Amino acid sequence: MNIAMQIVNSIIKIQENIFPHGWEVTFDDVNLAEVHCIDRIGTIEYANVTKIANEMEMTRGAISKICKKLLSKRLVESYQRPDNNKEIYYRLTEGGQHVYNEHQKLHSQARQEKLSLINTYSEYEQSIILCFLNDINRLYNKTSAKEKNDKD
Repeated sequence: MNIAMQIVNSIIKIQENIFPHGWEVTFDDVNLAEVHCIDRIGTIEYANVTKIANEMEMTRGAISKICKKLLSKRLVESYQRPDNNKEIYYRLTEGGQHVYNEHQKLHSQARQEKLSLINTYSEYEQSIILCFLNDINRLYNKTSAKEKNDKD
């Protein structure tokens, strides 16, 4: 992945982490965490609670709650594979696929807008910007982890 695209991904992560209300798009009463869970279910092969939790860096309990809400909203459905009756998997319904597609469009549009801006900088300037954004994300992740531990 080139530096410009890494910068775009860092900016998006900052926006989602620090300014989630600015990115929250409501699809028939679906919040941002639910949209991101739908996104993971749409991209992970044989999506289950553990895989989704790992991808979203959340607890399995939190993902279970989100999946229950998505099931009740009929945006996902659960199923079991014939070779594994123990594990529960999730896939998108037609409504969930609509939310997934709209979310992908929004991210694609945002990436293109930011990429146009970033490409006005030299590669050297982009490497400095990337370093700075990675530092911000590390700082945010440390702060989030500390806040989470303080609540426990």
